[in-house]
Amino acid sequence: MKKSQILFMMMFIFLLAACQQETQSEPNNEVEKKEPNQEVTDENRNSPDKEQEDEAVNDEIALADFFMKDGTEAEFAGERNEFAPYTAKTEWLNDRFVNVYEDNGGTIMLRTFRIDNDKIVVVREEGESNVKFDPTDQELNELEDLYTYLQLPLDKDITFDGWTVIDNAMTVETPLQVFKSVIVIKKENIDGSTNTKYFAKGYGEIKREFLMKEEDKEPFVVTSTIEKIN
Repeated sequence: MKKSQILFMMMFIFLLAACQQETQSEPNNEVEKKEPNQEVTDENRNSPDKEQEDEAVNDEIALADFFMKDGTEAEFAGERNEFAPYTAKTEWLNDRFVNVYEDNGGTIMLRTFRIDNDKIVVVREEGESNVKFDPTDQELNELEDLYTYLQLPLDKDITFDGWTVIDNAMTVETPLQVFKSVIVIKKENIDGSTNTKYFAKGYGEIKREFLMKEEDKEPFVVTSTIEKIN
């Protein structure tokens, strides 16, 4: 592989992670009928029914549900970039720490997550991770926080670590199935680009999107979307 190709690949792999640090279960495979997204307007956003809905959503959330079961491997289809398709393998180290290995065919990115009462924190992030990370509990507890991955409450317009919850009840169609009650978070970067992530209970991250607006051109959009569970 040429040096220029390796450089481009590593820049794309670390893009989401770099943007996040600027500010510092088991799957339910039931296929649901497709339904259109419900538009949230200013009129109904703060209504009593909407507030009750938000409370109900958060009451039902256990942060551990945003990871797949131990040993699960998910395949993601990618668009607009050769490194957008990837596989993600989940490895539970104990009831609070989870490894996720992302392999895009060119490199492997390892992220280690810690699940707290009100948030999920990334405590280790390493590219070119070809060796299994199997630390002791003491070593895990000594890892320092890098950035917040997800945080409660997941109410609309709530912000954390530079991210904003833009929806917590979206319906999202993927090659795997149609997901309901999807939580969507978005971050605007200093260069004008945006990152958006979609989370489903029982699966975790089911889609990610990077969008860059270019003057006098169509926006450049790179997506990775779940399509298969092994």
